[in-house]
Amino acid sequence: MKKALLFLLALAGLPFAWACARALLESLAAGLTGDAFLAPGCVAFFSGAAAMAALYFWKGRALSVVYVFAHEMTHALVGLCFLARVHRVSVRATGGFVELSKSNLAITLAPYCVPFYLLLALLLRLLVGLLWPHQPLWPWAALFGAAAAFHLLYTIDALVTVAQPDVRAYGSLFSYWLILVVNLLFALLALVAVGHVGPRAQAHALRAHTVEAYAAVADLARRALPRDTP
Repeated sequence: MKKALLFLLALAGLPFAWACARALLESLAAGLTGDAFLAPGCVAFFSGAAAMAALYFWKGRALSVVYVFAHEMTHALVGLCFLARVHRVSVRATGGFVELSKSNLAITLAPYCVPFYLLLALLLRLLVGLLWPHQPLWPWAALFGAAAAFHLLYTIDALVTVAQPDVRAYGSLFSYWLILVVNLLFALLALVAVGHVGPRAQAHALRAHTVEAYAAVADLARRALPRDTP
């Protein structure tokens, strides 16, 4: 019953996922026709992401243990947020696990949605900024780009190469839908953080595309319904 309800929720949320993707592509496309990509923060962000991508394709699984650590720590930290007790954590290059006193949807799927190292980098930037307020943006933007690319590449690798029990626990469609939507939202926020697009413009684009997506679905539904003939 639970999986059936989540399946229906994911179906209902597909237009929103499409809207998030369109908002992201629109933001990126706007940079191609303007000078947004030339902003120092944006150049540094994508340079850091490109460097991480090159490292991933060069070294491949050599950094897997770094991802496994982030994966299991995210399980544990989100579990603590829900007052779960952490009994045991195991981290190895070939995989890992965490034993908690309870589990729920957020705890189970958090590692695929939450960019652990990106959040650590943002926290570090905040703490350093309190001590040294005037700092250049580009080194931090490069670090954010590398951390975001690390999360994206290794999450895709983990989902594609290994049958994840975390995904099966709540149904494949719902799990993949949630993972996709949350990661797209983080990507939209990242473009705001590095100055590629303003927060109001990003929110407006997302809202507009969401309304448009659901209106299109409603229009298709009206056309599909049989019409009364006199």
